[in-house]
Amino acid sequence: MGTFAFAEIAQAVEQEIQEGKYPPGSSLPSERELSERFGVSPGTVRMALRELVADGTVDGTRGRPKRVVRVPRRPASFNEFRSFAQWARRQGYEPGGEVLYSEWKIADAQDEQMLDVPRGRRVLDVLRLRTLDGESVMLEHTHYPEWLGEIVEAIDDRAPSVTSLLADHHAVHFSHAEHAFGAERAKVRHADSLGVPRGSALLMHQRVSRDSTGRPLEWSTDRYIAGKIMLSVGNSWHSNPLQWITPDAFGGVGP
Repeated sequence: MGTFAFAEIAQAVEQEIQEGKYPPGSSLPSERELSERFGVSPGTVRMALRELVADGTVDGTRGRPKRVVRVPRRPASFNEFRSFAQWARRQGYEPGGEVLYSEWKIADAQDEQMLDVPRGRRVLDVLRLRTLDGESVMLEHTHYPEWLGEIVEAIDDRAPSVTSLLADHHAVHFSHAEHAFGAERAKVRHADSLGVPRGSALLMHQRVSRDSTGRPLEWSTDRYIAGKIMLSVGNSWHSNPLQWITPDAFGGVGP
């Protein structure tokens, strides 16, 4: 197979996982079996399995004779982060969740920066627990400017997609967003809400969403349980939407 045999093996096994040959929770063939199947040395198979462990496709716990397939992470395109519910339905999952709290607060310096509102004005502070097929995957902490918060406050807490309701019934359209991503360990309040141990790895997604005129509609910090969602974004030599930033460049760490 050449120099990159291990990468080809990893790709072949991952494809079989996606096709359902090895369902979540099942075991992969042993290194010896994979070695015989692909006609390579056990060392090459080991390298392929390391690739799958590194990207979270299989479990790398030591002492097990076989790697156990994890629940596959669900790929999401960059623009689909505008609406969790819309993305979930396109992927064949049922979105759900509950509002853990919704309350008015006085805008602080971060709200002023993110939402372009004067300090001292009200903003609506909403914390939602998001689920896929009944399984907790994410905490969504969103701040809305006063004019939009008054509309959101009247929406049923059980509504799966606030974004869709705002577009369909209030002519409020989310057309652009700036995104920043990072990783953090779950604090006690986040761990309790998500049902994970304190210190668990979380993917943090912070965004500012705008309408077609550039007016800020919300700023939000979403915290995903590691392994539940996978971000995918394309770039090329001529077009690269990604850049490195410091937390201060995006208003600091969210609430």
